[in-house]
Amino acid sequence: MFRRLASLRESKPLRSIVGTAALIAVLGLSGMTLGEIAPVFVIFASSTVHEVADDIYDLPAGTNWLIYGTGVAAAGGCLARLSSASLGAVMVLAGLWFVLDGAVTVRYGPARTRHEYVTGLEDDAGEMMLRVQTANVVSQALRDASGPRTVTALATEVDLTESRVESTLEYLAHEGHVERVGDRYRAILHRWGRLTPVVRFLGWLPRRVGRPFRRLVASAL
Repeated sequence: MFRRLASLRESKPLRSIVGTAALIAVLGLSGMTLGEIAPVFVIFASSTVHEVADDIYDLPAGTNWLIYGTGVAAAGGCLARLSSASLGAVMVLAGLWFVLDGAVTVRYGPARTRHEYVTGLEDDAGEMMLRVQTANVVSQALRDASGPRTVTALATEVDLTESRVESTLEYLAHEGHVERVGDRYRAILHRWGRLTPVVRFLGWLPRRVGRPFRRLVASAL
């Protein structure tokens, strides 16, 4: 019995279903109206449907955006009908973009291959957090260093294994945060300083929004 309960707790789709039901119950008890609850329910329900279907059928990449976008568009329709037409219209447009992006990804495959450092960690939140923290620690250590560091020296400095530091440096180099100089690594100092993430995001956003359209045009040529 305890083994069965443990397996149920480890079931991600079941946790999503229970979580969605609990959230809707809390929102209902809080006094929210049907018009306010419906969009939230539709979005969470679509996400749950994807997780259950993916767990059973191992759906291809892009299906998550396809289903999630459908949920967002449907939630926008509910919101436009029951509450705010303008906000609902924005959600419908956003949902349709997710549907398009998901459909293009299903049809043509992912536009960009994820680095192995951040691949396959969807079901291991602990390892994901550890890798994110390690990347931050290693990156900060290189920014504070007086010059390029070897993997061995950096591993000693941050008190981590050489293998973990090396894989982290390879990922940071792939993302353009550090560069390799012989057998050493050094941080890349960005022009905008602390505003660099914001500047990068503002430059990335229009490219990301236009990606499915560019891929459709390229496939038609």
